[in-house]
Amino acid sequence: MRRSPAFILRSALATVALGAAGVLYGFPLYWLFVTSLKSKGELFASSVHLIPHNPTFAAYSSVLIDRGFWVLLKNSVIVCFSTVVVTLIVGLVITYPITRLPVPARLRVGVLNWALSLRFLPPIAVVIPYFAIVRTLQIYDQPIALIGIYSLFNLPFAIWMLKGFLSEIPLELEDAALVDGATRWIAFRRVLLPLAAPGVMAAGIIIFTFAWSEFLFALILTATPNAQTFPVGVQGLVTQFEIIWNDMAAAGVIAMALPLILMVIGRNYIVAGLTFGVIREK
Repeated sequence: MRRSPAFILRSALATVALGAAGVLYGFPLYWLFVTSLKSKGELFASSVHLIPHNPTFAAYSSVLIDRGFWVLLKNSVIVCFSTVVVTLIVGLVITYPITRLPVPARLRVGVLNWALSLRFLPPIAVVIPYFAIVRTLQIYDQPIALIGIYSLFNLPFAIWMLKGFLSEIPLELEDAALVDGATRWIAFRRVLLPLAAPGVMAAGIIIFTFAWSEFLFALILTATPNAQTFPVGVQGLVTQFEIIWNDMAAAGVIAMALPLILMVIGRNYIVAGLTFGVIREK
């Protein structure tokens, strides 16, 4: 099949545009990784090298071991995974009744509007009241404070996303399980949850990414490495006397690694989850 010159021209322009976008997006990441491999002597040399002459992992050792950032990394992993678990459990507890049970429409709309109201104000507007609450509850500088606030801020996203997934699963599947003698819990666990797994996984990965990159609450509500997260430690590499570029680059690579790994591992779930229910039969 012979293609028209206009089609070939459009394809060429699209390829060039995608290539340029890829370079603009990928080069900063490449430069970050290259900077993390350079020694301090090469980093401040008069000439710029796109490839390090003597690559070294000294910056990674400095960040994780010498500066003790492995503790902050551990805190971030614990806080973020706990946030995902708490947010998804609470989100399912809220969305299951309004999507699978015969509740009044006013209640359904009220719950969804309440969820949206949790995000009406930006974090900077509520950080001081939350700080006062945390101090009153005596959980300041403890991971549980971050887990609770991260879960609260990500709950609206979880509710609306899970609602879309659960609404697309036919009620007849659960009704058939109930007719066969299954309880509501067994029908949920063995019928509904496996069908909604792509959406739940997609929501979990996105919530983890949001919590992983959060900085403001972690800065205000923590004071010691016992509870501080990785982003808080990274900002400490910018001092009034210098910017420790190679250590900052190494910390940036480490901070990007886990979310990227999760995105690669769960990319099929994310695609399936974000497109769940988009294609409908006519």
